[in-house]
Amino acid sequence: MTERVDCCITLSRQFSASAAEVYEAWITPHIMRHWLAPGPNVVVHIETEPRIGGALLIRSQAPDGALHTINGVYRDLVPGRRIVMTWTYTGPFALISGMETLIEISLHRDSDTRTTMTFTQSQFASREAGAAYEGDWPSCFEKLTTVLALPVQPKRK
Repeated sequence: MTERVDCCITLSRQFSASAAEVYEAWITPHIMRHWLAPGPNVVVHIETEPRIGGALLIRSQAPDGALHTINGVYRDLVPGRRIVMTWTYTGPFALISGMETLIEISLHRDSDTRTTMTFTQSQFASREAGAAYEGDWPSCFEKLTTVLALPVQPKRK
């Protein structure tokens, strides 16, 4: 059994989008594929079952060809307000591979077109693992900012 450390990442980001749009960007595959891989990595496959107990699967690829997989389970979904899910990475980065964490996303409607997202990830196996994730999320959120600023959201492929 892996002992968890009392460590978490909390990041806040304000978006020029409604809370409903930010929520949809977290659960809709054809939108997620445009932002939910850090840095230069790209999403190559994604499946979601956005319901409590539903599964999440994301496969991304790095420029060097390395494949990274995320598996998760939705624990709580409140449209336009909250998402809670598990997040387990499998791939070449041994520090975090196989470790299940918990992600909580809270959305606060600042206005019809502005939303503040508070993102928390917890239940890390080590402080170093938390730091590794903390380094990746900001680039994802930059991509999300760009996607949400588009006049029309990306279409299904």
